[in-house]
Amino acid sequence: MKSFKARLKEKFDYDVSALEPYVDQQSEDIFTDLLYGAGLTSRINVMENVKGQEAIKLLNVNFDLQNATGCTLSDDGTVIFDDVNITTKRIGVQFALCNDDLNGTWAQMLLAIGANRQDEEMPLEDVITAYVVKSARKKNQDLMFLGDTTSLDPNLNFYNGFVKLWDTDATVLHANRTGVLIDNTNAFANFMSVYNKIPTELFDNQVEVEIITGRQELRALIDEIWNDKDYNAKLEVTEEGGELTCILPTTSVRIRTYSQLNGKNQIYAVPYQYMFFGTDLESDLDGFFIKFLEVEEKLRFGMKWRSGIQYVFGKYFVRLAAHAS
Repeated sequence: MKSFKARLKEKFDYDVSALEPYVDQQSEDIFTDLLYGAGLTSRINVMENVKGQEAIKLLNVNFDLQNATGCTLSDDGTVIFDDVNITTKRIGVQFALCNDDLNGTWAQMLLAIGANRQDEEMPLEDVITAYVVKSARKKNQDLMFLGDTTSLDPNLNFYNGFVKLWDTDATVLHANRTGVLIDNTNAFANFMSVYNKIPTELFDNQVEVEIITGRQELRALIDEIWNDKDYNAKLEVTEEGGELTCILPTTSVRIRTYSQLNGKNQIYAVPYQYMFFGTDLESDLDGFFIKFLEVEEKLRFGMKWRSGIQYVFGKYFVRLAAHAS
């Protein structure tokens, strides 16, 4: 029979094995874990100290080779300095908990002994710290992908996310779609269509590119290969931090799933080095806090940070066309 602790962990999916008791000095470490710990922000460029708006500086130099016989060289070429702005919005989370509310529930066994001690000591602080960081990371990534200033979802209307920007950017390349929905009869054709649209310059210059999609869409690819009994297709599927990944057969490009794309029937090819996340790790960081409010006799948890996204060189991104072609 499993122990209560094992069942609790299984039920609520938390991991506090590496956490020490919380102290205020840990605020920035916890915040850094929120931003760099896993997921999309661990792969793209993170611009720190973006307090509102900052320019991403671009340089483009173009020139032709010339015959260098004698003194025949002439000025021939262009140097273009440009920039794209990244804007951040200040967001945060906060909630309060009264230990007394836990009395009469399974959690009362975790409360400190004594009426006064139980109000000021929070045995679940490590659990809640881990849970808040995990939940905030998920909500931040939801915003990065699915943000839409017209959304009725209060978690998503801070700014436009990557999906809306890619889907409305005329410079992003469109790959032909087979069928309206991605299923186990057309998934391979759709993934290959996106792959074949990736500009060769990215491969020639060793720019890392991944194909990103949802779990449902990648499962359709796996099922199609299995249904066709294509045993020559080497498909080693792994789980990495809740993301399903594999190499697209016949290529060297990795497919990665993000929960935000699940069921969207969409596939993108993205060079991570041209994607940016903006935040502020200094003056605008209030840090993760746990405070006991004596008047209200509650423990309050919360943190604030800045969040914003941008990408450059849309001509190197690929999206599956919106409709069957």
